[in-house]
Amino acid sequence: MKGKLQRFWISAMAVAILFPLPCLAEGGGDTKTAGKERPKPVLEEPTLPLSIEARLVRLQKNKNGGVASVVVDASSLIDLDDVTITVKLPPSVRFADGSAVHTQTVKIAAGATLHLPKDLLVGKDGKHFILLEATATTRQGQPIHRGVGFRLLVGAQDPRPPVKDGAIEYKAATDGGV
Repeated sequence: MKGKLQRFWISAMAVAILFPLPCLAEGGGDTKTAGKERPKPVLEEPTLPLSIEARLVRLQKNKNGGVASVVVDASSLIDLDDVTITVKLPPSVRFADGSAVHTQTVKIAAGATLHLPKDLLVGKDGKHFILLEATATTRQGQPIHRGVGFRLLVGAQDPRPPVKDGAIEYKAATDGGV
């Protein structure tokens, strides 16, 4: 009897090794995905349908102030027919035509980026904050408004943050950085 029982267990083990049950395979009882690698979920950060930013292309420094060439970039993830872009300058900075505010309404296709080059006359050295705004309405009637500030440094530098025990210290945001 002992020999028959031993042969039974050996043959049962051989069958289990050669023909595993789908419910015992990796992935549990799902026979469609048994033995297959499951795809990992794709995580994407939400993005805004309209964005605006500015970048300094060139700065011609004079004795006091200078001429700055700036490009305003506006991009959209969806088709927008009437995007109003407004650039507001501080008192000591003017556009090449002498104005302090530039407003332009443009059409931006989905996935496209619009580049608006502007020359700025800067009257004195220092930090100058340029305000950029973009407003639009989606085809479903939802309003979109984006605003951002651009810091133009002419003849000035940002102060270095303090160093304490070899680490750079930054001031904390009282509202949690929001």
